[in-house]
Amino acid sequence: MSVTPSPTPVRSAADAISLLSLAVVDPLEAETLAFLLDDEGIGGVIVVFDGTTSADSVLDIVDIMVRTGAQAPACTSLVVASVRPNSGVLPGDVDRWLEASSIASLHGLELLEWYVISPFGIECPRDLLGEPERWAE
Repeated sequence: MSVTPSPTPVRSAADAISLLSLAVVDPLEAETLAFLLDDEGIGGVIVVFDGTTSADSVLDIVDIMVRTGAQAPACTSLVVASVRPNSGVLPGDVDRWLEASSIASLHGLELLEWYVISPFGIECPRDLLGEPERWAE
């Protein structure tokens, strides 16, 4: 008899970054990764959107993901990561964070975090607002 292992919960920034690091292409390429979670931090699939070179791509992806998540009552939150091989946080990313959060909220989900992954490291536009992390830990 084989037992299917349960997914490890994602309950913190460290958990999310660890999971994302498994899916990010090396060397870095323009892409956006996203995953939905339930109240326990359990998700299912990391969705990878290739070729997302426009800074505004994150808004379309958040919209797609939260519309999908809204159809599954167990989904309560979303994590997104934009991989930018040539830049880090850009002008306008604070406004994109606010808009992406609003889009998620309109569909009954919480955008837990938006990471920007670049050769310079991992940044969160939310930090530029001085907003606290949204992880429940």
